[in-house]
Amino acid sequence: MIRINVDAGHGSYTSGKRTPPMPVNVDFDGDGVVDVKKGNTIKEHFANVKVAMLLVEELKRCGFAVTKTGFDDADAGDDTDVLISSRQKTVKNAACDYSVSIHFNAYGDGQSFNSAQGASVYIHSSYPKDSRKLATKVLNQLMAGTKQKNLGVLTANLGMCNCKLMNTKAAILVETAFMTNQNEAINMMGKKKFWEEAAIEIAKGLCEYTGVTYVKKPAETKPATLYRVHAGSYTTESEANKAAEQLKKKGFKELFVYSAKVSGKTVYRVQLGIYSSKENADKMLARAKAAGFTKAFTLKS
Repeated sequence: MIRINVDAGHGSYTSGKRTPPMPVNVDFDGDGVVDVKKGNTIKEHFANVKVAMLLVEELKRCGFAVTKTGFDDADAGDDTDVLISSRQKTVKNAACDYSVSIHFNAYGDGQSFNSAQGASVYIHSSYPKDSRKLATKVLNQLMAGTKQKNLGVLTANLGMCNCKLMNTKAAILVETAFMTNQNEAINMMGKKKFWEEAAIEIAKGLCEYTGVTYVKKPAETKPATLYRVHAGSYTTESEANKAAEQLKKKGFKELFVYSAKVSGKTVYRVQLGIYSSKENADKMLARAKAAGFTKAFTLKS
């Protein structure tokens, strides 16, 4: 089985390595809850871990064995800044075939946003082995997603790209976007949708390079909508039971009375049926109204 190391750059409390103060509130997952308030920063390691965890899931689903360095789970708040030498030893001892380190890039003084933008993939300048081919595959996938400037495959003396010390066939460091670019900080580094996209694209690049078929995450199935038809809602149980008896005499069979809380008060409902088809529910509703229960209603769940 092919083993890939996924590395999340830096640590929770590494000095610097964060965006400038954000000019707006940031909502990571679009749930309406502010995750980073205007004036605060997003730590690079936080976003690195988010992408890295998603990448781990992608790779495992595709059949790869995975080792992690720089983080242990989805909680980025308790990760120390592990020495590069320690990370390298972990990769080597785990006999990883490949290593991918996740980062967000920076330019300038780190205190203000600037125009530097785009994505790039680094390989080691002296010990790359087959890293350039892997880097090219991954970068091509990244460029196929959200429109970004292609900064290319770059070389540098980076520890997490050193195939010799880690004894890997290839190793790359992915700079997914610039945290010092206002647009990329807000709409890429600060968005779950981009984290997911980046993880998928990196996984696809690894699959293409290794000749492994990429396995897409199954689409989440939404629970079926149910339609519950009621003859009425009553303030007392005796009223509800009386209505139920009248309905039975009119030929309604699968009905029952139950209590529910509405605005803090207990009411008693007479349910006539539950349907997965709105058409069938509407037919029962019409039948109830024709039987004299003009306040009949349907609840959708």
